[in-house]
Amino acid sequence: MKVVEKDKHIHGMLQEELERCRGMVISLQKELSNLPKGSVHKRERRYKKKRYIYHYLKYRQSGKSISKHIPQKELEGVIQKLQDRKRLEKEMNSYTARMKYLEKISKVG
Repeated sequence: MKVVEKDKHIHGMLQEELERCRGMVISLQKELSNLPKGSVHKRERRYKKKRYIYHYLKYRQSGKSISKHIPQKELEGVIQKLQDRKRLEKEMNSYTARMKYLEKISKVG
């Protein structure tokens, strides 16, 4: 962009913002690696006139679908972690889009 090419202060500010966004994306990726992937599903089974409901976490790993049982006492914690993951992924996507925009406007040349 012509303004960026002429004004080195603006170019420097854009580069600082780009580096800040890169740092945020790296830290968000570290946080995301500690959170579970997938979604919670519910199964219902009947056995000897009783109805049993249990929850499981369903996700993909190496192209395979994995189902992992979630004990009732851990259910709320897993649901909260999945919500945190979605929030962090949304935040990371906004930083990634911002980085693309900053890279586009800060190109000199």
